[in-house]
Amino acid sequence: MIRNIEKFDPGGSAAFGRWAEKNIHTRVGAQLATFILGILILEHVMLATDRVPAERIGWVWKILAVLIVFIVVLWPVFDQSGTHVLWQWGWLRLTQENLLMAAVMGLRIPALGFACFITLFTTSQTKLVRGLTSLGMPYKAGLTLATALRYIPVFFSIFQSVSEAQRARGLDLSGKVNAAGKKRNIFVRLVDRFKSYLPIIIAVLIRAYKMSQSVGWAMESRGLNLNRNGVKRTYRVNLTMSIADWIILVIAIAAAAGSVWLMTWLS
Repeated sequence: MIRNIEKFDPGGSAAFGRWAEKNIHTRVGAQLATFILGILILEHVMLATDRVPAERIGWVWKILAVLIVFIVVLWPVFDQSGTHVLWQWGWLRLTQENLLMAAVMGLRIPALGFACFITLFTTSQTKLVRGLTSLGMPYKAGLTLATALRYIPVFFSIFQSVSEAQRARGLDLSGKVNAAGKKRNIFVRLVDRFKSYLPIIIAVLIRAYKMSQSVGWAMESRGLNLNRNGVKRTYRVNLTMSIADWIILVIAIAAAAGSVWLMTWLS
């Protein structure tokens, strides 16, 4: 690019080309980080206005924190781009550009995560699934979604109870030391922790299988697969789209399309 510029104007245009090659990537990264940070702040404002407890917001951050740190730490290792070198040791280069892109990638995780949790935290699961089925989702698909949303916290509580029971029986889940009391390196520790969690996972799967059997029998007893002469399923409350619903839907689609276009333009 710079050679083509120098061919037509070897003076100021070439200098601008060299400046752009060094700085435009950093500026675009800063714009992306600012845009994603603005979305993240807007999501928290929406959660606060809907009076979502701070404990639930902190719970989401606790879940996403490990993944964010993992991405931010590993991104400069695999991305060696950038001209503004801040620190270098052998093949590892920390530049202003790859650190900024690491921050951008780290901010994307909570932005996408809270975009999903906003719906789950502010909308009743029953109303959410009922609205999707009214829009054309098959009833069995809606029932599957509702069951999955309902039993995620149930399985988590089962996992916690089984883990506490195994700890009470002397199971070591940390894997920091061996039988002789010596510390292990991090790789051996990860393998041992995985082996320690195997009996817990098996116990949780057995309880989940038994629970799925009882839920399936309950659904069959209530005539889930019953179909008499093609009679359509009826509902106590029929949902319809009002004018306000259509306006909000159009605004949401326009905002999503604008966000995708802006992200593509900044990239």
